[in-house]
Amino acid sequence: MVEMLRSIIFLFVLGAIHVVAQSEFDYVVVGSGPGGGPLAVELAKAGHSVLLLEAGSDLSEDPLYQDINKATEASNDPRTRWDFFVKHSDDSERELKYKRMTWRTTNGSFYVGLDPPEGAEQLGIYYPRAATLGGCAMHNAAVLHLPSDDNWNYIADITGDDSWRASEMRKIYEEIENCHYLENGTAGHGFSGWLDTNQDNGSWLTNATDGTSVLEVIAQSSGSLGNNTGSEISDAELRTLLNRDINGPEPDRDKLTGVFGMATHTDATGRRFSPANYIKRALKENPDLPLTVQLNAFLTRIAWDQLRDFEPPAVMSIDYVVGPSAYKADPRYDPGRNTTAGFAWVGRELIIAGGAFNSPQILKLSGIGPADELKKHNITVVADLPGVGANLGDNYEGGVLSLAAKPFEGFGGRYVVQLKTSASEGNRDIFLWPMNAAFEGFWPGYPDNYGPNVLTVPFVHMDPRSSNGGSVTLRSADPFEPPEINFRFFEKDSDKDLQAMLEAVKFAQKVKGLLPGSSGLTPFDELHPCTGEGSDCTDEAIKEYLKLQAYSHHASGTCAIGDVSDPMVVLDSKFRVKGVKRLRVVDASVFPKPPGAFPVLPTFMISKKAAKDILEGL
Repeated sequence: MVEMLRSIIFLFVLGAIHVVAQSEFDYVVVGSGPGGGPLAVELAKAGHSVLLLEAGSDLSEDPLYQDINKATEASNDPRTRWDFFVKHSDDSERELKYKRMTWRTTNGSFYVGLDPPEGAEQLGIYYPRAATLGGCAMHNAAVLHLPSDDNWNYIADITGDDSWRASEMRKIYEEIENCHYLENGTAGHGFSGWLDTNQDNGSWLTNATDGTSVLEVIAQSSGSLGNNTGSEISDAELRTLLNRDINGPEPDRDKLTGVFGMATHTDATGRRFSPANYIKRALKENPDLPLTVQLNAFLTRIAWDQLRDFEPPAVMSIDYVVGPSAYKADPRYDPGRNTTAGFAWVGRELIIAGGAFNSPQILKLSGIGPADELKKHNITVVADLPGVGANLGDNYEGGVLSLAAKPFEGFGGRYVVQLKTSASEGNRDIFLWPMNAAFEGFWPGYPDNYGPNVLTVPFVHMDPRSSNGGSVTLRSADPFEPPEINFRFFEKDSDKDLQAMLEAVKFAQKVKGLLPGSSGLTPFDELHPCTGEGSDCTDEAIKEYLKLQAYSHHASGTCAIGDVSDPMVVLDSKFRVKGVKRLRVVDASVFPKPPGAFPVLPTFMISKKAAKDILEGL
């Protein structure tokens, strides 16, 4: 078994094509990211034969992917990149105001900006995904953030399934976690699970000069210490803040604000730890593990058993192709590419874990989705589920970018600031982090380099109200053609979302204003959302900027779990697709609302939950 995996990996490195010989598996899992990868291992460890299909190759040993500080380089790497281009609205004029609009020029290169050359084709707003063993957990910033208890309890409420309660999901978190930054046995955490977690310990404070100044002001401005006496904050107090546990079990954790450590899925040495590591370690530890990993494998068709009129259609088998860069979103895609056909019988169940864009595309191409849309593309309707591809949501992201009067010296490490704005319904609703680098969203080749003077304060608005109005729709019946994606940002009840984001901007601006002149960093030249420190930048102008320039990178919701009597719900509380048998979806598309600041940790958690649900149901 291990030798088979090794042969697959080595053959793909050399560019050869190899298709697994076995043709029937108990379970087939499509996608090796945070949802599918761990689930495949759990099912195999329970003794079931599992075929795991991954559309990309394995780069988990590549230093570029092991260093989370190189996340921007990793997400720009054509070896793993899938280039999606999305819309933020149905308003074509509004779309053209997006400063990082991407175009394809007549010579095939990208142009990013507001003044494209003649003949350029408008592609849309860039939204990169990762096709590689481990999925998007291989190119992200590796940030781990537990959703609020309300996020989990909402799913329990709408489904009537108390296994989704926050108290139960915390137990799952403890099961999967292998914590490296707290004392063994610390309440609310796990120390023997598969998922390595770590956190910067603040040791950089000793050598950080300007970074300490920024942190002091942030600590004061966010009320992190309750220090209202005006006395100087000590390094010991700052280090205590940097070691605050952002994923702790405190009863009021969802309301706690201020400075926290930034938890990441990294090992004890600080290297990225992803499902790729778990998969390979499991195979190394047990050479007889019944897990087959097929790399560079792209699902093309689900075949159904529809011979029994009195039963719903059931998954019977799948077709796939094997070969690098099969999908047209891959920048290396070549219409003349060589692929080899693959086939597998599905003994028990097929689990789709392709993510919020590809999972609904797979379902629709297989006859599960809105009947009118499927008929438009001459796809036979297997189950009329109008919610497939609907409910697309994401957290809104923005930031304040400025240039200091001098280069920063010793900016320091990572940490998080959480705020509760006036628009909040009770929980903290802003997650932000200062950085001595440019970060303004996503476009081919991002970020622009503004040099050592740059200060960016990016933020995520959690629990948005005007999200989840987007859609993923088919362009054609071609499985290799990326779908049409429209987020429809700010199209309903957006006033409170924009207010929350405005307050995040003002917090960042306040921090700059409180830095002492003795630091040499002031005055700052703000590049956005306000141009120049002395510019007339009203609240309404900032909100309009945010509405036009907000970005995102953590899509969810397109195969939503919920009350099965709701026609827009796709999955029951056990991840099973309505109207058919032997088919589940386990990835970020299942969340009815965006979960927390970033979906990677909650997706790791639902992967374990799905494994439990499947195995307990046997």
